[in-house]
This record gives sequence, C-alpha cells and structure tokens, in this order.
Amino acid sequence: MVKRKSKEERINEITQAAIDVFLEEGYENATMQVIAQKAGVSKGGLYHYFQSKDMILIMANEKIGVKVDKLMNNASECSSVREGILYYIENYIRHWLENPRETTFLFLSMAKMLENPDLLKYYQQYTAEYITFFEDAFNMGIQTGEFEPHNVRTSALTLIAALDGVLGYMLFDDDLVLEEVIEDFEEKFIKSIEKSG
Repeated sequence: MVKRKSKEERINEITQAAIDVFLEEGYENATMQVIAQKAGVSKGGLYHYFQSKDMILIMANEKIGVKVDKLMNNASECSSVREGILYYIENYIRHWLENPRETTFLFLSMAKMLENPDLLKYYQQYTAEYITFFEDAFNMGIQTGEFEPHNVRTSALTLIAALDGVLGYMLFDDDLVLEEVIEDFEEKFIKSIEKSG
C-alpha cells in the first residue's frame, strides 16, 4: 500500500513545482494546470490547497523566508552581538549566492509584489521584522557595551539595504569576493560603531 503524503509534504511539492514553473515559463505564462502537472496532482487537487497562483507565490516566499529566519535565530545564539551580526552577514550572502534558483525567484517575486497587494503586504511585514531584528541587535550591542550609542534605526536600514543590494552586484561581478565583501561590511557596520578599548 502506498503511503499517503501529508498536507505539508503536498504543499512543499506544489510550491517547489510552482517555483520551477514560474522560473521556466515566467509568472504571467504560468497556469494552475501546468503547476498541477509539474507537482503531480490534479488541477482540482491543486485548488484544494491553493485558490490561485498568487497564493502559491506567497507560500513559496514564506517557505524560502523560513531559511532566512533560521539565520536570524542562529545569529541570536552567537556569543556576542558583533559575532551574531557578522554571522548573519556572511551566511545571508552565502545562502543567496549558493542558491541561485531561489535568488532568481526572489527577484521575480519582488517584481510581482508591486502589482499584488497580498504579496506586497507579506513583504512589508517581512521587512518590518527584518528591520526590528537588526534594531534589536544594535540596541543589545549598545546595552552590552560592545557598541557606541548611535541611531540603531539608521544602522538597521542601511545594513539590510546594503545586504540586499550587494547580492545583485555579486551575481554580475566575479571580482566581488565573499570574504572581501564581508570585511567591507564589518568595517562599515561593525568597526565604525564599536567601543574602543
């Protein structure tokens, strides 16, 4: 007897199939029928889990976001705020560089979010949590005496903007080496606010 797949397994298969279809066909050309075929489910079975391809797009982003959330959790467990931020910087950049399919999907999703209120809402919530994570980290660094008092909101915003911005450049410029980029980020976002002595 064939073991029946759990709802979670089915959703994972559908979202992975949808990512493939979105990247191969383009979001506009992707259909629920093609996604269902790629996932190995009937079209009716697909609609049992998702009412539209927009919903699948949001779920796929949430699944990818779980990996970034794990990086935040791991960074929070480092021995110091400084080490936690550096851990996050390195592993965030490394994750996207080592997963070009997910990176391409992320850029595709960003292009669609301005047209889709639900996807835009998801990204707004994600961005707010992302900013808060770094604001809390910089505040903790000030409280523990690792960092000088400074505008933590500015540090958080500029760090996440720089992280997401550098990804595009690293994808297109082979001269940008991960280790050197990490050193640049450390110089700009850590050493510049560290307490001396």
